[in-house]
Amino acid sequence: MTNPHTHTNTHTCAQCACHNPLWRKLETDQAEADFKARLEQLIASNWGIEQQLPTAFAMYSGGTIRPMIDGQTQAVEAIGFAGGKVVAVGSYTDVSAKMRALGMQPQDHIQLADGHTLLPGLIEPHVHIVPTAMTMSWPDLGPYQGQHLLPQYDPDTVINAAKQAQAELGKGEWLLGTGVDPALMPFKDGQLDDINIDRLDAAFADTPVYWLSASLHTAYINTAALQVIAKARPESERDAFVAQVVSQGALQELQQMGYGFDAIPTAQKQQLLLDLPGNIYRIFKTANERGVTMMFEAGMRDYMKRMLQLYQSLMPQNVRVGFAQLCESVDNAEAMDTCKAITESDLYQPFQAAVKLVSDGSNQGLTGYQCEQYSCNPENNYGVFNFSTLPPDDADADEKPNYQTMVNTIINKGWPLMIHANGNHAVDLALDVYENALQGESGLTLRHRIEHCSLLSDYSAQRMQDLGISPSFLIGHVGYWGYAFDQVIFKQKAQQLDRCQTMLQLNARITLHSDLSVSPIGPLRMMEQAVTRIMEKSPDQAMLNPEERVTREQGLRAITYDAAWQCHTEQWLGSLAPGKLADFVILAEDPLTIADDRKLRDIPVLQTWVGESCGTKKRWHTPE
Repeated sequence: MTNPHTHTNTHTCAQCACHNPLWRKLETDQAEADFKARLEQLIASNWGIEQQLPTAFAMYSGGTIRPMIDGQTQAVEAIGFAGGKVVAVGSYTDVSAKMRALGMQPQDHIQLADGHTLLPGLIEPHVHIVPTAMTMSWPDLGPYQGQHLLPQYDPDTVINAAKQAQAELGKGEWLLGTGVDPALMPFKDGQLDDINIDRLDAAFADTPVYWLSASLHTAYINTAALQVIAKARPESERDAFVAQVVSQGALQELQQMGYGFDAIPTAQKQQLLLDLPGNIYRIFKTANERGVTMMFEAGMRDYMKRMLQLYQSLMPQNVRVGFAQLCESVDNAEAMDTCKAITESDLYQPFQAAVKLVSDGSNQGLTGYQCEQYSCNPENNYGVFNFSTLPPDDADADEKPNYQTMVNTIINKGWPLMIHANGNHAVDLALDVYENALQGESGLTLRHRIEHCSLLSDYSAQRMQDLGISPSFLIGHVGYWGYAFDQVIFKQKAQQLDRCQTMLQLNARITLHSDLSVSPIGPLRMMEQAVTRIMEKSPDQAMLNPEERVTREQGLRAITYDAAWQCHTEQWLGSLAPGKLADFVILAEDPLTIADDRKLRDIPVLQTWVGESCGTKKRWHTPE
């Protein structure tokens, strides 16, 4: 057992994509009505056309077909679909005979070209759909070009991109932006570089600026914005508020960031809702273009759920959506219904399969909860922790929700639990509460998870496996931010990041995720980063702890078969065994035989299909 941590810090709460500081500002009935009206308007304009197979039957042969049955990667000669399900897998002779008996016509047989590869639909087991869609129409000031890092990304790059957006602003509008990521900028004097009020004043003296950081821990502003924000504060608090923000260099945490959002002109905030349906559409379209047929929303709120339910009731379903309901208090946990088993019919609408707790923050945002202080500034920073680990009746207990009570309540109601834990201390505390709640039962019974699970010692890895807790790794910690962790943020401790092979050697089942919007959608990219462990910002493309690399076979299983298992849908998804749903993709190359590991993310996705009871449908698209 781990003793309660005694470190202190000045943070009031941790943040991740499910703690978007803007979200609660839009939780109104009027906002929901506006969203529906905009969606209906777009549908009436013939927006979002889908393509369907012209027949209820389809047989594929040729190329390479890997159905991933039982998680195995062996290829088969042919596969047949009918009525939105897999009906035959195996030899060409057996499959064709089965399909002809069902009524398949010769034109229903599709011959794959040499090299083309048919796989089960790829699965994103941890994303944030609606929170990401909220600010997608703001200028993108992030470090990505598709799934690759920009060749140059620094404060000047961000400011120059913002200046282009400034030229398009209307009178009185603020210069908004999203995705700013200091952890992917060049280091300055051995520390992370940053953007502060002085820097933004020099570039934008008169136009108010409000930019969200990629970690959602910070909002970057200038003095013009700060003056407007401060006017809304009580007069007695203004001077102290301004002094604090100036000393920080930016707005920090939910409360201050919320003050900033409140000050943005009303018309620009209303535009968020007008853009929301189109942005959700673009997320699903991008997912299809990268082979994804299911996404798991890792932190659903009731209002977000109503939005997605409305969206999917009116639009063709081209991505299945499962979710974990976000729980933020003991009252939330106690108010939850008991868990009900998922049925096949649930897969045609957003369905709940788990509950989510967020225990700490972001490692690259310097808020993941650590046993040791961060190796970079500010000093004495151990990150943040959202819960109390002391008994509720302890005299030293604070007002934070009691961690153990929440976990016990959720598990006793039969819910699978996903605990966000980035820092090594947060991981250990998650294992503590799991051990106490499980009372000797294996966590595999309900498939409890630790999300991100970024830093693992040998002891914690073994303990995790002993308890039956499976990890889902934000593998971009290695590929995208690994160099910053290795050189500045953690240094030697960075060797403990995303220990995929360690967990596999302990016979754990692992998955890989993007945590959209934290990193781009793309299971093949995540597979590549787990296979190579190349730190993409490293000048010599060095690997971070290469012993933790996975094989291609292990990586493919993590984004198909085991991802479905972790999301409680393996009965229908994740492989193409007879009786499962016809969710599949066709790639231009085989990820298991492509010549260069570093090209996995760039394999073209030729087709993405999502099976329905009435047939099989392809990804949809916006008409030219």
